[in-house]
Amino acid sequence: MKENKLSLLEMESLPREVFVRQQYIPAQHFFPAHTHNWHQLLYATSGVLTVDVVNERLFISPEKAVWLPMGCEHSVSTAFGAELKSLYIDASYQQLDTKKSLVLEISALLKSLVIEASSFEINYSTTGYEQQVISLILSSLPRLAQDKTHLPWPTSTELYHLCTQLYNHPEGRYSTAILAKELNVSKRTLERRFIKETGKSLQAWCLRLRFLKAIELLNTNQSITRIALELGYSSPSPFIYMFRAQSGVSPGQYLAESQRNSTNSLKSN
Repeated sequence: MKENKLSLLEMESLPREVFVRQQYIPAQHFFPAHTHNWHQLLYATSGVLTVDVVNERLFISPEKAVWLPMGCEHSVSTAFGAELKSLYIDASYQQLDTKKSLVLEISALLKSLVIEASSFEINYSTTGYEQQVISLILSSLPRLAQDKTHLPWPTSTELYHLCTQLYNHPEGRYSTAILAKELNVSKRTLERRFIKETGKSLQAWCLRLRFLKAIELLNTNQSITRIALELGYSSPSPFIYMFRAQSGVSPGQYLAESQRNSTNSLKSN
């Protein structure tokens, strides 16, 4: 996607303790790997973001956000387009982890506060209503639940390329034995190395990948049948079974909840 690379915001310091950046990211566009001199809460009000940090690939749907502490190298992309509302937060803020990234569950309150703050002038007043909203945002962040649905990424070049192949073709069904043969190693060696580098078996990793890809596709309003086929399932039934096993709800229930949250957010603003 090199031809679709987006320009980074050229800013050396924040005009206020919290700066709200708004931008629509077109489909198949990305921000290359970079760091900031401040913390960032990366959040999309629509669409799904894919955020790469050290040894992890994070899928950020509208009910989630990723916390990126100062200096955390990351790249951001979207397959189908996303509406970005990102908070840049002064490095002096210490109420969330300042060493590693976190995926957070966005509350209805914080969602409304972020949308409200996005309407402020860049140099908003540091007293009165605007500052009260910003203060409430900052005090709400450490109360958010953490989400553990990230996709761990191998560190070795060989396994990294293998996972990239699987990521680009989630519809494929490859046994561990076949993949081991492609890498010219034994099945047992591949299994041992993969667990060591990711904490998951190869098959569990592939299953998690298909689930996260399903989340991405469900946010494009495609039919469940089409999504199931795109992910390599012969029919919707095994796809629905996988999704329920991974999340506790069916794809239809997930969509209904997402649409309900989106409607409530719009009504509150």
